[in-house]
Amino acid sequence: MNQAIKKQEKQRILKKHVAAIHINAKLSLLQRKLANALLYNSYEDLLTAKEHKIKVDLLCEMIGFDSKNIPYLKASLKGLMETIVEFDMLDDDGENIWQAASLLPEVSIKGNICSYSYTRKLAEKLFHPDIYSKINLSVLKEMKSTHALVLYENCHRYIGTEHGRTAVWDVDVFRKLMAVDDMASYKPFKALNRNVIQPAMTEVNKVSNINLELITHRKGRAVVSVQFIVKPNPQLSLLPMEDDDEITERRAYKELLREGISKTLARGWVLEYDDEYIMNKIAFANDRASSGKINSSKSGFLISAIEKDFKSQREVDKAKQVEQDERRDERRDERRDERRAQEVELARLQALLKDVERQHRAQCLEIIQTAFEILSDEKAEKVKSEFQAILSNRIFVEDFKKNTWSAKLVSQDVYKFWEARKLSLPSPDDFLKDTAHKSMKSIRKEIKLLEERLG
Repeated sequence: MNQAIKKQEKQRILKKHVAAIHINAKLSLLQRKLANALLYNSYEDLLTAKEHKIKVDLLCEMIGFDSKNIPYLKASLKGLMETIVEFDMLDDDGENIWQAASLLPEVSIKGNICSYSYTRKLAEKLFHPDIYSKINLSVLKEMKSTHALVLYENCHRYIGTEHGRTAVWDVDVFRKLMAVDDMASYKPFKALNRNVIQPAMTEVNKVSNINLELITHRKGRAVVSVQFIVKPNPQLSLLPMEDDDEITERRAYKELLREGISKTLARGWVLEYDDEYIMNKIAFANDRASSGKINSSKSGFLISAIEKDFKSQREVDKAKQVEQDERRDERRDERRDERRAQEVELARLQALLKDVERQHRAQCLEIIQTAFEILSDEKAEKVKSEFQAILSNRIFVEDFKKNTWSAKLVSQDVYKFWEARKLSLPSPDDFLKDTAHKSMKSIRKEIKLLEERLG
């Protein structure tokens, strides 16, 4: 290998190992999560789009934040606008270059949409995989401390490299990297290691897809620089960020990616809509594209179809059929409920009729029996004979002989007979005073109508 090639190879390796991104601000854990989630959302279009958008509820879901606390979210976004990002890297000649830029120049929230942008130069830096690597979404949500997330951000990109080790960081640089450079209590390395490095490493090794091991470099007895060995975490074996959870295993998500939809947008749709809805829209877009009825791109049409709920003729027909079936079922249920109500009302009226007739019969019998018992024996026998004489049927006579005035077969004849003898008897309607009905006749009429309706 000639000297020029060796020099280029050396510069390439050095560039990959030395390139670093430093956030020169005391960001909260939420702000760091936001910075990563926003970059993830815009990454595919980072160099082509001037402005990026994401739904607020999706953004909150990505970082595990309560989407109802919008004022706090806005304050955190504002903090990102005030954050300076520093780049230290080597150019092709091996000369160190330092650059700085505002992390988030512009951001706005309108309704459920968060819009934001990066400067062109910052976008180019963020898009470069040697400088910045996207982190795992599931790790992002699990991180509970800022120090752990910062350590993960700066070590993650070294996984799978030739040596599997981070750059060698001067202790002062590392303090600045961990945002504790102005804290006197962490000036001694022993305190820095005990209170910052070890807790951060423990959390990274516990919840992330990498495993870290600390290497210290000494000058005499003093630790002057640190480095980390970075290995895959055998306990978790997490997938890369774009394939890190159950959302990405859904059929709808995979089909959306095949149709050219961005991973972030696909994730948002899968969270918002069910698979059947999405698959119907994809089929609709494919049908329109195959018939040449899409003037723009198919992916653009698909976006409108999903977000504006475009419906194919098949879906329209199906919806109409479903609506017709629902109306038919509603009418059937209404008829069933109406019949049940009529059956209940019929049973109530029949029970009321029987109860009134029972009360009326008992009251009349008591009055008649009292009037009969005060008669002399001779008079009583004469009254009985007179009543039997008006009966037209032997069966009625036998019933009377057996049951006298309580005989049910001749009850109406009994009432008329005694009323003809000037005995005052109550009317069945008198027993309806505590009900909503005016007469026994109206009750019988209602019963007859209900019986006819019910067949």
